[in-house]
Amino acid sequence: MGESVTETPQPSTNMEIPAAIAKALVTLQSEVRGLAKTGENDHFKNKYAPLDEVMDAALPLLSKNKLSLMQWPMTIGLDHYLHTILTHETGVSMQSDVKLLLVKQDPQGLGSAITYTRRQTVMAILGLSAKDEDDDGNKASNHLPPPTQEHLDAIADICRLLKFPAEDVDKKLRGMRTDDQAIIALNDLDRIVAGRATAVKARQATDNAAKIDISTPEPEDSLKVATRRLKALNLKDDATISKIIRANTGKPFLKNCKPADLDKLFAALDRLESGEDKLPADYYGPSTEPQIVDEPIA
Repeated sequence: MGESVTETPQPSTNMEIPAAIAKALVTLQSEVRGLAKTGENDHFKNKYAPLDEVMDAALPLLSKNKLSLMQWPMTIGLDHYLHTILTHETGVSMQSDVKLLLVKQDPQGLGSAITYTRRQTVMAILGLSAKDEDDDGNKASNHLPPPTQEHLDAIADICRLLKFPAEDVDKKLRGMRTDDQAIIALNDLDRIVAGRATAVKARQATDNAAKIDISTPEPEDSLKVATRRLKALNLKDDATISKIIRANTGKPFLKNCKPADLDKLFAALDRLESGEDKLPADYYGPSTEPQIVDEPIA
């Protein structure tokens, strides 16, 4: 979902606000009124100003002051960001990227993160606020449950498996304040483990492929088979055997034959053994009684 880019956005610590945007925001914020809390968080039962009402309040103010606001999600590697651009009609603009924190790594989790971050970003940029303080974010996680010991233990086990420095792992665990943070950390670690497992499987597949012989059988094996089959013909001497070899491969001896040559020889031997082709009587030794043909095999 969203635009795929290659560089991770970096936060700006010294953003220069264009004069046209600064002037427009001064006028806009003089007209800002508090938003009503009509939305309710199902889990914590607290109220907040939903995105549609935030945008209903923001868009007329933006339009009146010659401003436009564009927001869209983008993906960088395995992370998701909300890209925001505030533009004045003169063409000057400001932009920022906010990383989306997903409690659940699924489309619903991504959609919730986009909606929440869009609402908070619009309110922050334009100076909007909900009456009695917008608390859908649960006061920066103060109301969220702390990480469970099960999740902390799982994080520690995976970090040990990945051979992360123990000091860094302890510091990370001490810094976790909510179970949502622990779940996000576990999801990130699972992706790292899966990535390493994929890399290991790829290396193993490469190693196994190198060990598998998919080439033509070794010449010496084929030579043994050819020798055995030629001897089984009971030809009268080695010179006659060489004549058969030369007639079918163009080579004087088996040791000179390549796999393709041996294939031709085996085809000729198949025809002889099946009776499809026959050799002259004087090719055979005294113990055989071959049928006589006029021409040797080609």
